[in-house]
Amino acid sequence: MDKRKEKSRQLIIENFIKLMQKKNIAKISMKDIAEASNINRGTIYLNFLDKYDILNQSLDFILAEAIEKCERTMNLQQDGKTNMREILIAIDKQYVILKQLIQKSDLNILRQTLSEKFMQNIKQKDNEIALQFLGSAIVGVIIWWIEHSRPCSIDELSDELWHLLEPHIDTFL
Repeated sequence: MDKRKEKSRQLIIENFIKLMQKKNIAKISMKDIAEASNINRGTIYLNFLDKYDILNQSLDFILAEAIEKCERTMNLQQDGKTNMREILIAIDKQYVILKQLIQKSDLNILRQTLSEKFMQNIKQKDNEIALQFLGSAIVGVIIWWIEHSRPCSIDELSDELWHLLEPHIDTFL
């Protein structure tokens, strides 16, 4: 990808994130994004399909470290409990922006997008029901934790999540 296109994409994502912090995703128009980015709408459509594509890639940007740690966990099959904690620490680093997104966003869209990101990192896709259940459960707990202003420590959260996930992990690695 050339540098100008990458710069445009980055500008659009950054301004989209700022807009999401101010208003509900459903109320953000492509015109709003173009105006905030000081570009024309055509430039947006050269880089993204629609605002939900921008949302997806914005979450990639926001959660890059957590996604990388999740991918490493799935690929290297290291100590899952430790990696769960590292993933949650990476998510916690983005707490402020995620809290704003949860407050200003359609939670169903946010949950669906985050669940899809989690499930993309699962190798075993034969058991779709279990995959959907675990993806929804993990994302639901993380959103609950953020929404309720971190009612427990990362250590408590990672220990409890690992305790719930451990019996199922071998199925998905």
